[in-house]
Amino acid sequence: MSRRQSLLLLALAATWGGSYALIKVLLDHGLAWQWIASLRLVIGAAVVVAIARHRLGPRPLRASPLRTLAIGAATAGLSLPMISLGERWVASGLAGVLVAAAPLFTALFARLLIPSTRLGRSGLVGMLVGFAGVVLLFGADLSGSSDLLIGGIAILLAPLGYGIGAVLSRLWATGGTPLAQTAANLTWAAGIATAVALVATAAGEGGPTLHGAGAWLALAALGAIGTGIAFVIFFQLIAEVGPSRAALVTYVAPVFALGYGAAFLDEPITLAAVGGVMLVVIGIVIAGRRPGRGDEAGASAALARSSR
Repeated sequence: MSRRQSLLLLALAATWGGSYALIKVLLDHGLAWQWIASLRLVIGAAVVVAIARHRLGPRPLRASPLRTLAIGAATAGLSLPMISLGERWVASGLAGVLVAAAPLFTALFARLLIPSTRLGRSGLVGMLVGFAGVVLLFGADLSGSSDLLIGGIAILLAPLGYGIGAVLSRLWATGGTPLAQTAANLTWAAGIATAVALVATAAGEGGPTLHGAGAWLALAALGAIGTGIAFVIFFQLIAEVGPSRAALVTYVAPVFALGYGAAFLDEPITLAAVGGVMLVVIGIVIAGRRPGRGDEAGASAALARSSR
């Protein structure tokens, strides 16, 4: 990659890694978990749709409604509320590490849903190593209380959804541009997350109230930059360097998430967190190896169509 592309990748990792700290800030300032996901997606979708219409003309949202609905629900509409819900109890840095398991779930669902995909020895070993990192986190950093356990499980549902959405994107590829598909997916996801927010609010989970100018700035940053602009950068990298290299962001973002949590939120960096992120990253690297001696490549290309 060129220096410019490397800087874009680093900026994307820093942006996505920081989204977990911004969620924690918004929770601390009184915004209910369900509205964090809804509002970030509404803002992000508006940004991406505006960019798509500028670059592609008046047709960026033309796609199969049911398929786009399913992909949008899996990759963002239902996944992002789970991250916000889990961060009520789980530290932002640990949330970033758990979400980094997305490529492992992508490889698993690719093996289950795409007949031509074979996991191979390296893929199997990679998934086992990566999931060992997740188990380490659950056993060490998330075992202190039932709330921590519930929060960790909720967050882990997000990469599970990313994996499903990524594989569905491969199965239902329409030939459209990634930017157009992202605009459509985020638009559906925003509607789904808003419906989830309304139902949760009716059940007594709190309303869309936010206190303080700093909190409003955090919401704007999370929606416009952490959700909207980040996806534009991501798909620009895919176009320039390919999906496998663009997916390197998955390896780096958890490091930023842990760093932001420690620097700005006084969250401790535990040995379990460091060990967990190392095992997850090593597992992703092994699972994403190119074919060799009977192994099949991992499903890192599918990650290119997943959300965050």
